[in-house]
Amino acid sequence: MFDTEKLKTFSWINVGNPDHTDFEKLQEEYKIDEDTISDILDPDEQPRIELEDDYKVIIVRFPIVNRETDTQWHTEPLSIIYSTNRVITVCRKRCDLLDKIKKDEKTSREEFILNIVYYIAESYLRCLKELNKRVVASKKNLQQQIRKRELLALLDVENSYTLYMTGLKGNLSVLDKLEKMRGFAKTDECEELIEDSRIELSQGIEVVTSYTKMLKSIKETFESVINIDSNTYINRLTMWNIILMFPTLVVGYYGMNVALPFAEHADTGIVIFVIIMALLMGYALFIFVRRRIV
Repeated sequence: MFDTEKLKTFSWINVGNPDHTDFEKLQEEYKIDEDTISDILDPDEQPRIELEDDYKVIIVRFPIVNRETDTQWHTEPLSIIYSTNRVITVCRKRCDLLDKIKKDEKTSREEFILNIVYYIAESYLRCLKELNKRVVASKKNLQQQIRKRELLALLDVENSYTLYMTGLKGNLSVLDKLEKMRGFAKTDECEELIEDSRIELSQGIEVVTSYTKMLKSIKETFESVINIDSNTYINRLTMWNIILMFPTLVVGYYGMNVALPFAEHADTGIVIFVIIMALLMGYALFIFVRRRIV
């Protein structure tokens, strides 16, 4: 889907969720190289800058929530193709961040591109706050009852942190290259945007690092709790096996085809038999309680 907006110094063409026809139009009407289009189609494309003969390509990654995939909180590449009087943004998914850029933030190509990077950096911080809320909620649930679902939720969050860290570092690298690119940051507004974007991206990296350490600590704590609980259950099962071994031993002895004590006195034999089992089981239980095994 093509959305075109004619601005003061350039035209902005936004291509969201493109199909085969859209890519053909990019190739034929806007003379976008086939290799560039192939990169746009790659969901794993990493942030970078490419210099072509007639245009330049900037690829950044932005956070997105997609409930149809295994990892809900992940990142998608956004391709920014710009030439002398045109900026083309292409994304496999719809990038809602582009709608937030105001009219007065599109005065020049450079400011517009830097504003995209800035809004993406801000969006990472917002998503990280939401992810941290999920971690806190899962932690509270695990404190009440350890369930597989909550542990898997923490694993998803950990995967999201990894993807976010890759995207943030890649975007920061692109920002550094843009700053060094001759003639790009030619105004004070551009330099200020670069500095603001760098602060946001660096803060995002620090937040991911901090949250990752906290999540690792939570996982290790609950893994220890699970191991302790498992050992406790095994000890209790072992204890009851030992306690029940005594009546099994007595019953097994009386089941033998040999001369047995008290065989001629059935009623007395049963009473003595029950007393012996009770004494043995009581003694074993007393030993285990004394040693705090149960």
